[in-house]
Amino acid sequence: MPHSSFRTREWLYAAPLLMAMSPLPAEERAGLLNGLSLINDLPWMKAAGLRVHSWADAGIVYNANDPGDGYNGPVVFADRANEFNLHQLGGELIRDVNTGGDHWDVGGKLTLMYGSDARFNTINPYGGGHWDNRLIGSDERFYKLAIPNAYLDIFTPIGKGLTTRIGRFYTIMGYETGLSPDNFFYTHPYTFQYGEPFTHFGMTTTYPVHQNLSVTLGAVTGGHTKLNGVLDGNGAWDGFDKNMENWNFLGGATWTSDDAATSFTATLITGDVNSGNNLREFQRQTGINKRDNRTFYSLVLQHNFTERWHYVLQHDHGIEQQHPLNNFADAEWYGIHSQLKYDVSDTVGVGLRGEWFRDDDGVRVGQMCPSCAVLATGPSNYYAATLGVNWKPAKWLMLRPEARYDWSEGVDAYDERNKDSQFIFGADVVVTF
Repeated sequence: MPHSSFRTREWLYAAPLLMAMSPLPAEERAGLLNGLSLINDLPWMKAAGLRVHSWADAGIVYNANDPGDGYNGPVVFADRANEFNLHQLGGELIRDVNTGGDHWDVGGKLTLMYGSDARFNTINPYGGGHWDNRLIGSDERFYKLAIPNAYLDIFTPIGKGLTTRIGRFYTIMGYETGLSPDNFFYTHPYTFQYGEPFTHFGMTTTYPVHQNLSVTLGAVTGGHTKLNGVLDGNGAWDGFDKNMENWNFLGGATWTSDDAATSFTATLITGDVNSGNNLREFQRQTGINKRDNRTFYSLVLQHNFTERWHYVLQHDHGIEQQHPLNNFADAEWYGIHSQLKYDVSDTVGVGLRGEWFRDDDGVRVGQMCPSCAVLATGPSNYYAATLGVNWKPAKWLMLRPEARYDWSEGVDAYDERNKDSQFIFGADVVVTF
């Protein structure tokens, strides 16, 4: 079957999502055809405080190298070269929790995503997971159905108010997110693609210590994909249905200035990659008493110089003990990426993003394919410079053309791992309903 085709079976799986798509309530409508608010305007939906929201994202990336394997090297999400993709067809059922009252309240979110991006938002997109891969079979190459959010928010009126999140949710780490409408640029930086978690399963609790400072503490599951049937080989954080006994600490703090022009967020995740059972079995088979901690932190500074000029600076750093893909030596990765954005008008923005990412032991960066992740085979520096435009000709429509230049030092990471650089030009269209 050609990789660009859709199977009837997969459209049948996506049909409930299509039928459920509907926008925000009337006072917040920003969707196509003024909202199609049939569902949100139902009396029982309003009474329950529920709303549904949906979007579609499709685009194409031109790669000047014209790689024979059709991949944009280590650039994932928009990873297919010179080929049109339906990246995301997404829908959400939302109930916002009231965090300003003096009574208990319960909210939450369920997010479904179909498209070529879904395989990067699944629990385990390259084999071994159950939840997502059973929704649409693992034999399909590019198009999947993912559930990146499925959580409850519970507000407890203790002190200034505790908000507890339980379930599966996008990470609190880093700046960018996996949902297309929430990002300025079409493509993502290496830090997002290879340095950070995507999703977690577990629980977090957030407390506003001060009007300018909030703190989040929680516990989430650790790694889950095994190497040689015993140990985690790819460092995946996004576990749910395996290694449920293996838990990591996740926490952070956010400070915001009085005028809300500046914010700083520091987050940390630390814990073992594998469960104790896996480690004991590995020691029994090999005689090696493996240390297994992985610790990663992310620092994000955001500042609005004026109402039109916006700046983001992010630094990430991760260390994993005795990594199986580094001959059981410690592995390290770190990087810096920044964004400078200017609002030309209320509907047009221009942005410049620059990044340096160091995969110090060659265990993080790779080329993603439908059933595997091919590492770049060695330590390397990765650089990327991206110039993008964000144009919103209508409230329900966003166009994001961008030009991006990538280069590497240490390995040839592009054009089927034959070149050390590439130029890509891409554009996508995001429609909200």
